[in-house]
Amino acid sequence: MLLRTTVRERCESCHKAPTDSLHRQITGNCKQCHSQERWKPATFDHDKLFLLDSDHNTACVTCHTNNDYSRYTCYGCHEHRADKVRAEHLEEGIRDFENCVECHRSASEEPEKKGSREGRERD
Repeated sequence: MLLRTTVRERCESCHKAPTDSLHRQITGNCKQCHSQERWKPATFDHDKLFLLDSDHNTACVTCHTNNDYSRYTCYGCHEHRADKVRAEHLEEGIRDFENCVECHRSASEEPEKKGSREGRERD
């Protein structure tokens, strides 16, 4: 890279920020979705991880806090309590329940069945 490290992290110092409805919600940190080698296509496709359908078509900050799009929370809307979520999942024999979108990938309350998403098997 020809750019100094301090400049590499600040795309907006040289580039005009996009003004579409998605990008207006995000401040800085372009590398969370884009690479420096190629701007398009973005390296992130929300539909592959979690469909923004039905009640989940909301502002980014509802699920992603502190401008960190590498993490999310479902507690921005859902009135779950950690102890209740734990008990319900353990009752079903589910021991790995920290990453909600591993099973709940859309507005459906029910988790997806094995192999139901584009032929991919779910663990």
